[in-house]
Amino acid sequence: MKIINYDGSLAGLFTVVFDFYGEIFDIKIEVEHNQLDFLEKIFIKTDENKARRVEKKLRENISEEFLRQILLNFKSKDPNKDDLIVRVIKLSLYYGRDYINSSHKYAVRFRENCKNYSSELHTYKGLVRFRQIQEGFLFAEIEPENNILIDLSKHFIKRLPKEKFIIYDRTSKKALISIESNTEIVDIIDLNIEETEEEKFFQDLWVKFYDTISIKERANKRLMISNMPKKYWKYLPEKNKELLQNE
Repeated sequence: MKIINYDGSLAGLFTVVFDFYGEIFDIKIEVEHNQLDFLEKIFIKTDENKARRVEKKLRENISEEFLRQILLNFKSKDPNKDDLIVRVIKLSLYYGRDYINSSHKYAVRFRENCKNYSSELHTYKGLVRFRQIQEGFLFAEIEPENNILIDLSKHFIKRLPKEKFIIYDRTSKKALISIESNTEIVDIIDLNIEETEEEKFFQDLWVKFYDTISIKERANKRLMISNMPKKYWKYLPEKNKELLQNE
């Protein structure tokens, strides 16, 4: 089986589809890494023209929605998403647009990846908590399984168009910085975050309010965890307190 390397971009993956369409099921696709490897690999350079031709073919023969689903899979946590995407593309072009809704194993996994990505994005839209830090920035941390940083940031740019904020993705070690809707994504090596005194005051006030209105006798921890899994508690002041107490 041939091992195909590409640059990790969607255009690069579409270039692989264009160049190896007849061998889709006989290749293994990997993102190129600067690591010593003794296996023989073929590197495919991204060709924007070829990528646009593949995109046009999919839009005309399948649908715009199918392209959106490909993008969600491309940003998903699936370790074998590259092979999955190119195989689903070929099977969809062969069997037609109904293939993606079939019970075939690739179609099922493709849909599951879309659902998982969309579900995680939706959850974080409601759970992200900003803290006020130095230089007047609002700061939030996330640890998503999927690569949701850009889509999540779009949500908050619309709602905080005049603010300065940072969303830091601990999983990818990247942060999106937005200053009055002007954005940039940067790699993070080290964080030096200092909460303002005002922030500490309001966090303490919020935790006290949370404790005051809660009715301990009616607490249903199992239901709480079902509605909001513990993995999301880490950056919620009122729940982080419970985590620290249970350590």
